[in-house]
Amino acid sequence: MKVRNILFFLLLLFLFEGVSAQDYLLIRKNGSTRRYEYRVGDYFVYKQKGSKEFFKDRITEFVDSTIVMENNIILIEQVAEVDVQNATTNRAEILRAAERVLPTAGYGLLALDLFNNSVVSGNKFSFDKGTTISAAALVGTGYAMKAFRRKRVDLTNEKFEAYIVSR
Repeated sequence: MKVRNILFFLLLLFLFEGVSAQDYLLIRKNGSTRRYEYRVGDYFVYKQKGSKEFFKDRITEFVDSTIVMENNIILIEQVAEVDVQNATTNRAEILRAAERVLPTAGYGLLALDLFNNSVVSGNKFSFDKGTTISAAALVGTGYAMKAFRRKRVDLTNEKFEAYIVSR
């Protein structure tokens, strides 16, 4: 009975490994742990060498060093620049969440203080100096985090590399 359970478990393990194995495009900076991944079905925003505009297309397949998309087939060597805002990244989830939550918390703090000061306390319509500074710091930090995040990767720069990982 034990042997049959172990064999069944191993069979399931190999089946799920084969099902989950999927090729993906990996873009990374040499010497860094930051990585951007694109899988089949993801939208890929890129600029070809010699072109001045970005193209957006959905990835359908990876073949050798070729990216097959719905409306185009392109070699990795032909890609000059990639917009990585929508890529799957290993960036900490707390940082991605902070970009969204901090500005909302700042505006919410300002609105709550204004409501508390004018409606609940019955004072005239005014902002508290300390609360305004705190709200501005939250909003400014959230927008600064979004502004300083990497948005594009220039693959013509030798610091960056892109390749297809086959499993």
